[in-house]
Amino acid sequence: MVLRADAQRNLERVLDAATEAFAASGPDVSVHEIAERAGVGHATVFRRFPTKDDLMLAVIERRVEEIEAIFKEELKADDPGEAFFRAMRRIADLHTAAPGLHRCLVHCVDKPGAAELAPLGEKLISRAQKAGGIRRDVKPADVAALMRSVMQSTPENVEIVLDGLRASHGG
Repeated sequence: MVLRADAQRNLERVLDAATEAFAASGPDVSVHEIAERAGVGHATVFRRFPTKDDLMLAVIERRVEEIEAIFKEELKADDPGEAFFRAMRRIADLHTAAPGLHRCLVHCVDKPGAAELAPLGEKLISRAQKAGGIRRDVKPADVAALMRSVMQSTPENVEIVLDGLRASHGG
C-alpha cells in the first residue's frame, strides 16, 4: 500500500521516534512518549500500529534485518568457527550500542519476524561445530540463552561466554 506523502512522513517520524525511545528505555516506553517525540497525536500512532507490540515489531524489524545480514555474511566465511565468534561479537556490539532494542528483541523473540533468525543462528552454530570451532555438546538454544543472558546482564562479559563455547582440543 502506497501512503500519501504526509502519511509517509508521519510514519517515518513515528518509527524514528520509536527507535530512539525503545533504544533508550526498552519495551517499557509508553506510546504517549513516542507520539510526543514524533510530534504526532496518539491516534496517528494507533491508526498504523494498533498495539505497542506492533510498533515494537516494526522498529525491531530493522534490527532483525541487521542481524540477519550478519548471519548471512558470516555463513559465507571460510572459517566457520571464527565466523561464529565474529558474528556473536558483531551482534553484541549492536546490542551494547542500543540496549533497549535488545530488550525489545528479546520481548518479541517468539513473534513472526524475529523468529526467522533462529534457523540462521542454528546453521552458523552447526557449521562451527562441524569445523571444530565450538563445543559439540552445546545446543543452539543453549547458545541463544547464554548470549541473551550475558547481553541483558553484563555485556562486557561476552568474551567470557564465547571462550566457554570454544572447542577444546578434545571438543
